[in-house]
Amino acid sequence: MMMSPLCSTVDVTLDPDTAHPTLILSAEGKRVRLGETWQSLPRNPERFDGWPCVLGRESFTSGRRYWQVQVGGNTYWRLGVSRESAERKGVFSMTPQLGYWTVEWNGGEFNALTDPQTPLPRSLKPQKLGVYLDYEEGQLSFYNVETRSHIYTFTDMEFNPNEKLYPFFYTYSYTALVLESP
Repeated sequence: MMMSPLCSTVDVTLDPDTAHPTLILSAEGKRVRLGETWQSLPRNPERFDGWPCVLGRESFTSGRRYWQVQVGGNTYWRLGVSRESAERKGVFSMTPQLGYWTVEWNGGEFNALTDPQTPLPRSLKPQKLGVYLDYEEGQLSFYNVETRSHIYTFTDMEFNPNEKLYPFFYTYSYTALVLESP
C-alpha cells in the first residue's frame, strides 16, 4: 500500500452525540457494536435515528488522512466518510450523491456503495480495513491492511470547499468494529 509521506495518520474516536440509539460505544470511543435494546438518548440534530451509524469526532477540511478499522468477524458493516451536511434522520440511500462514500460487507457480498453499487471481489474483504482520504484530490481509498492491497477508490468526490468530512461507521452486528492506531 503506497501512501504519501505527507499523509497524516489519525487516531479516530467515535462521537457518542451522533450514535444511533441501538449502538453500544466503548468508554474510550474505540469500539462500536449493535446492542440488543434501544437506549434512551437525547434527541439532537447530529444523531442518526434510522440507520445504525456513528461518526468520528475528528473532521477534515484539508490534507491527507489515514486510519484503520478492525472488522474481524463483524458480519454487516459500512465504512468510509460522510459530509457534515449529509442526511442523518430516517432511512435513506447512502450514496456519494447524498454525501456518503463507503464500502460495505453485508454477510456475503462486498460492495462500494456507488449508484448503482459496484460489486467488489469477496476475496478482497479485509480483517482490518485501511481508509485513506486525500481531501484536495477528492479521493477516498480503501485497503486490506494484512495483504497491503488496494480495494477501491472513490474519485471526483463532490463537496463544497472547506466542508467538513467525518469518518463514518455503520454496523448491524453484535461483533464490534474496533478503531486501531496505524
